[in-house]
Amino acid sequence: MQKSQPRHYVYLVLVLLIAASSLALWLHQRAESSSLQAQLDQVQANQASIHGTNYIDATILPNEQAVYLPLAKLKLPDSALAEGLVYTYTDDYKLPGDTKVFPATLSISTHDLAGNAVSTTQQFDCTEVAYADFVTPSYPVNPKWKLDGSIALSNGKTMHIYYAPSIPGCDQAWKLNNIDSKAIADVLTQAVSY
Repeated sequence: MQKSQPRHYVYLVLVLLIAASSLALWLHQRAESSSLQAQLDQVQANQASIHGTNYIDATILPNEQAVYLPLAKLKLPDSALAEGLVYTYTDDYKLPGDTKVFPATLSISTHDLAGNAVSTTQQFDCTEVAYADFVTPSYPVNPKWKLDGSIALSNGKTMHIYYAPSIPGCDQAWKLNNIDSKAIADVLTQAVSY
């Protein structure tokens, strides 16, 4: 019986070594998986900053001499600048189980810029050149944005229009695409709701 005890210890040590190596392998795979997920998240964030938002083309009706932003229910006077606009619009919304109402937002870009806006810092979405919110009081989302004007809409809301004289990292993209954020915001101040 004394000779069988060392054999039990050998088996016990082998089992412990196998368990420890399995645990070490599992921990290594978990760390690698977390690292890969972090890298993937960074790549997706970089792609979002490079490609920007999915904008919708404005609707041009030459016979009415108007440009429409249908989701926002806004009509702009027809001009070359207005015809080149693209936008995103998010209506007022609430989260399930919450009473807080998040106000509508309107983001404006140009057709050319939406496809070519590369941020040199990858910190900002360079496609957004003007935006509007529909909440009072209204404050810019970034201190670099300036209020261009506010207009009362027929639906009872007030639209506050902002522009950015410049955004760090976006100057080159804006220059290449001849972007004048103030001029675009000025077009929005002529909007009427329908």
